[in-house]
Amino acid sequence: MEENNKPKYGYKYPRPAVTTDCVIFGFDVEEGILKVLLIERGLEPFKSKLALPGGFIRIQAKTNEHGLVIEEINESLEDCAKRELQEETGLKVNYIDELGTWSTPGRDPRCITITDAYYALVALQPVKGGDDAQDAKWFKFDNLINIISNLPEGMHFLAFDHDEIVMKALTRLQQQLCFQPIAFDLLPKRFTMPTLQRLYEAILGRNFDRRNFARKMLDAQILDVVDASSKAIFYQFNRKKYEEFRQTNRLSNLIF
Repeated sequence: MEENNKPKYGYKYPRPAVTTDCVIFGFDVEEGILKVLLIERGLEPFKSKLALPGGFIRIQAKTNEHGLVIEEINESLEDCAKRELQEETGLKVNYIDELGTWSTPGRDPRCITITDAYYALVALQPVKGGDDAQDAKWFKFDNLINIISNLPEGMHFLAFDHDEIVMKALTRLQQQLCFQPIAFDLLPKRFTMPTLQRLYEAILGRNFDRRNFARKMLDAQILDVVDASSKAIFYQFNRKKYEEFRQTNRLSNLIF
């Protein structure tokens, strides 16, 4: 009789919490610099500290008469990342890439937390803090990297382990730059060759010879001239030509 009163389902062991975080890159065309979107946390832990936009996955749970969870409906990790980004910054994105998973013990003082990080490249646009973010701002990416890189061992500039996530995002961005047309997601539809060069320099952290850079880009034949009537020549990225170029296995020609 006692056996029949036991709940059929329930949690026998403790379970970790799951969150998502987003590294969002934007390019300031006028200043020629790469920027990253950060929030100022409005709640503990790390209240008022800068962090990446993110939060806990949303779960709807049903419990039985014993208070044990017997049914759950949750959103996907990607949907969670997009929702938290929009709630905390007002920024809406349609496409994000998965960056990796972080689960170092003690990374979150509240509980055992696993985070799945994402990144996206977007056109620079106004943002505003919302939900549990006091503020949201675009920060100069090279300044952030310099701060993180020069911290004493064991210290963090951003909340949680977001320093590590940002550095991983930079590495991924640099690796993809020459093999995928990601740079063009950060530019307006029409751009000049100097603007494109400044973007590559901002991502890779070094300067290029103007003539050599232009020659490499033009030799790939992935840019169309859309306006040559003024002193500055404006180009447009041609995705079809890029796919044709990619199929020739000559992408290494765009390595700088």
